[in-house]
Amino acid sequence: MADITGAAELPPQLANGVPMLKVSSKKVKPVIVTLSPTAITWPSLKGGKVEIRNIRELRLGVSPTDQYDGARWITIVHVRDKQWKVVHFIAHTDDIYALWSDTLNDLVSAASDRVVSGMQHGPATDPDLLFIKQLWPTGVSKIDARTATSLCHSLGLNVGPTHLANYQFPLDMGNFRRLVREVQTRPELGELFEALGGDMTRDKARNFLRDVQKEDLTDDQFNLLYDRFADAKSDLWTSEALSSYLASPDNIPKPVEDFSRPLPEYFIASSHNTYLVAGQWRGDSTVEGYIRVLLDGCRSVEIDVHNGDTDPVVYHGNTITSSVPILDVCQAIKKYAFVASPYPVILSLEVRCSVQQQERLAKTIKDVFGDLLVTEPLDDVDGIPSPEDLKGRVLVKSKAAVQPKPPTRAVTLSSSPTSDSTSDSTATESDSSFVKLAKRLSFSGGEKTKQPKLGIHRSLSDLPIYTAGVKYQGFSKLVNYESNHMFSVSERTAQKILRDGQQADWIKHNFTHMSRVYPKAVRLSSSNFDPRPFWEIGAQMVAINYQTLDEGSLWNHAMFHDNGYVLKPLALRQKTPEVPVQYRVRLRIISAQRLPPTDGMYVEATIGEDEYETRYLKDGGLSPRWDQTLEFNVTSVPSCLSLVILKLTIKGSRGGTLAQWCRPLTNPGCGFRYLPLEDNSRSRFLFATLFVRISYEPIVKPTYTRNHSNSISSSISAKLSNLRPVSPLLRPASPGHLPSSPILPAPTAAKSPKPLSVALPPSVSPPKASRWSPTKSSRLSPTKFATAVPQPAQTPPPSLPPIAPFSPLTSMPSAPTINYPTPSDPVSIPPQTKSP
Repeated sequence: MADITGAAELPPQLANGVPMLKVSSKKVKPVIVTLSPTAITWPSLKGGKVEIRNIRELRLGVSPTDQYDGARWITIVHVRDKQWKVVHFIAHTDDIYALWSDTLNDLVSAASDRVVSGMQHGPATDPDLLFIKQLWPTGVSKIDARTATSLCHSLGLNVGPTHLANYQFPLDMGNFRRLVREVQTRPELGELFEALGGDMTRDKARNFLRDVQKEDLTDDQFNLLYDRFADAKSDLWTSEALSSYLASPDNIPKPVEDFSRPLPEYFIASSHNTYLVAGQWRGDSTVEGYIRVLLDGCRSVEIDVHNGDTDPVVYHGNTITSSVPILDVCQAIKKYAFVASPYPVILSLEVRCSVQQQERLAKTIKDVFGDLLVTEPLDDVDGIPSPEDLKGRVLVKSKAAVQPKPPTRAVTLSSSPTSDSTSDSTATESDSSFVKLAKRLSFSGGEKTKQPKLGIHRSLSDLPIYTAGVKYQGFSKLVNYESNHMFSVSERTAQKILRDGQQADWIKHNFTHMSRVYPKAVRLSSSNFDPRPFWEIGAQMVAINYQTLDEGSLWNHAMFHDNGYVLKPLALRQKTPEVPVQYRVRLRIISAQRLPPTDGMYVEATIGEDEYETRYLKDGGLSPRWDQTLEFNVTSVPSCLSLVILKLTIKGSRGGTLAQWCRPLTNPGCGFRYLPLEDNSRSRFLFATLFVRISYEPIVKPTYTRNHSNSISSSISAKLSNLRPVSPLLRPASPGHLPSSPILPAPTAAKSPKPLSVALPPSVSPPKASRWSPTKSSRLSPTKFATAVPQPAQTPPPSLPPIAPFSPLTSMPSAPTINYPTPSDPVSIPPQTKSP
C-alpha cells in the first residue's frame, strides 16, 4: 500500500468520508469521518481534526469498558497544544473497520518519527526518509543538483562534486535518499577508535569495557560479547565492531530488579485525580484517565466516589467536572491493570458517598475484580507481602475501621500532627480547602449548611488488608501504627513535617510503613509539585497528576520509566553505616543523531539546582557535534546516588525543547552511551539519540604542588592521554563552570579560575549569593549558572566542602576550611562583598 516515498494509497471510501459513531463521555454521535494523507477530520464546532504525525497510540478492536462491543472500536490518542487528547470511533461494518485499521497503520508508520503504541506492524525503519519527506518540495517528483545540494545543507550534510558526479540528475526521492546515506559520516567514532589504539585484541577490549565502560563481566560473559562483534577473519574489534557494540542493546545496562521485598521498601508510581483528563476545577471525568496511566506503568490510581442516582459515581467533589459510573471505572481498570506491568495495582478510594451507597460500592468492586481482589491476608506470607507475592492482584486503600489514637498534647508537642491533616480521612485536606475556596468564590451559594459526618459500611472497611488508611498522628512513640496502616498527607502538610525537622522520624517510619503525599488543593490547573524531596525521605506513594505534562511529572517519568515499583535505596530501607560522599560527575556531550532538522541548537544539562549549557551550534543538521564536557559536584550517601536525576535538554535557537532525556544518574551507566531521546510530551523518538560519555567517582582531596598535573584514575585513560593526536573524546575533562558562593566572592571575567560546581541534593535550594556575569562574547544571560564555552585550564581552585543544611542523611556540617593551591601565578582574591 506504500511506495518508495512511504506515502500510503488511500482507499476511496475513506478519502471521500464514511459514516461512523463518535463516542464521548457524554454521548454517542453519528459523524462523517474523512481521511487524508496528513489528517483525520469530522464536522465539529470544536475543530474535529487529528494530525497523523501527532498520533501517539492506536487501540484497535478494544473498547474501554464492557458497555460497548469492541470488535469495531478505534481509539486514537494524540497530542494537541502540548496536551494529550483521545477520540473514539466505532465502524458500522467489518469491512470499513479493516480499511481504517490497515490504512492508519500504514500512514502512522510512514509519517511519525515517534514511537506509537498499539501498531499492528512495526514503525518506519528508514530515519532518513522521514526527514527527507519533511523537506521535499511540494508537488515535485524530481530535483536538480542545486536543489539536492540545498536539501543536504538543510540536513547538515556537506555535498561535494565527487558525490554529485556519481548521480544522474534530476533525482527522484529514492536516489536522493541514497545520496544522503552516502555523505553521512561520524568522525567522532573514528577519533574514538584511533584514540583507543586502533584494532582491539581481547585484552584491549576487556580493558576498555572494564575501565571506561565500567562493565563488570565474568569471563564467559566477556567472551560471548567479544565474539559477537569481532571480525570473522582477524578476530579483532575493528572500527565497525566498536561502532556496532556502542549502538547495540549490549551497551545498555540491565540492572537486576528485586521484587521480593515487602511493599514498604518500594517507591510506587501513583496517580492523583486519575479520573480527570484536564484541570481539577472543570475537567472531564472519564475512564480514559485510568487507561492512560495504567498503560504508562502507574500502579496506584485514585477513585473519588460520590453519591449517584442509584449507584456511586466518580468525579471531583465541589467542582463542575463531569462524572462517570463506578462500574465503568472498575471495568476499565480490570481490563488494563496488568497490560504494562504484572505487579499489584492499588485502588486509592476517597469515599464521600452515603453508607447505603458504600455497600453498593463494595459489592461492585468485589463483583468486577473477583479473585484478583485481595480480601484476606495471604496464607503463605508473614507480615506485609512483596510485589512478587501480589503479582496480578488488586489491593484497596480506604479508611480503616479502627484508627490509631493520637497522643496527648502535653507529651507530643514536637511531633503532633498538623492541623490540616487531622480531619477525617474521608474528607481530606484537598477537599476541605477546596470547599473554603469555593465559598470565597461564592460557588457554594445559599446559607451555610454543616455536612454530616459520614460513617463507613462494614463491607467497605473490610476491603483494605495491607493498605488501611489512617489519620496522620505524628511520629510519637505513643502512637501505635499497625503494620498495615498507611497515612496520606498533602504536600503542604508534608513540607511542614520537613520544616519541623522530622525527616529522620519519617524516614524511620517508612522503613516498615507506607505513606502517601498528594498535591495541595490550590493547584486548580492540576499542576504538580516536585516529588524528589519526598522520595528522599522514603515516601512510597507520591501522587502525581499524570494528565499534566510539567516538570513534576517529568521527574516521576524519570523514576518509573521501566517499572511502577522501584526498590528504595538501602539507606531508606534500614539503618546503614553509610556517610555522605562527594562525587564529581563528568558529562561529555559529544553529538546527537537523527534530530529533526532545525536552524541551531545547544544542550542544557541539569542536576538538582545546577544548569549548564554547551555552546550554541548555528548549523545543527542530522548529527550536531559539541564535544564539550560539563562538570557537577554531587553529595550523597552511596546507596542514594540513584535518587540524583540527570536531565539533558536539546534546545533550539528560541529556547524551545527539541528533545530531552531524563533519568537517574546511575541509569545509563558509565562510559560511552547512546541516550534515547523524547519530545516534550514524553513520546520517544524512533531514531534520535544523544551520544555522551558519563563518569562519576568520589572526589579525593588533592594535594597541590608547584608542578601540579591532573591525575587520571584509570590506567587505560592514562594510556589514552599519551596517544598523539589525542581525541577530544578521551581527554581529561575540560573546565566546567563556577557557581556563586557565599564564602568566596564571585570571580571576575578577566581572571577565570578552573570552574567547580557544587550540586546540592535535589530537595535543597542553593544559597543565595552574587553570580558571575559572563563576558559579552557569551550567549548566556547573567542569570544563568554556567558559561557556554569552556575556558582554558587554569590553576585548580580552592577546594570547598559541600554546602548543605543539616538533614538526617548527612552529618552536621562543620566550619568550612578553605585549602588554597600553590599556584605559579598567585590568584588575587577580591574583597568579599556583603551578603544580601
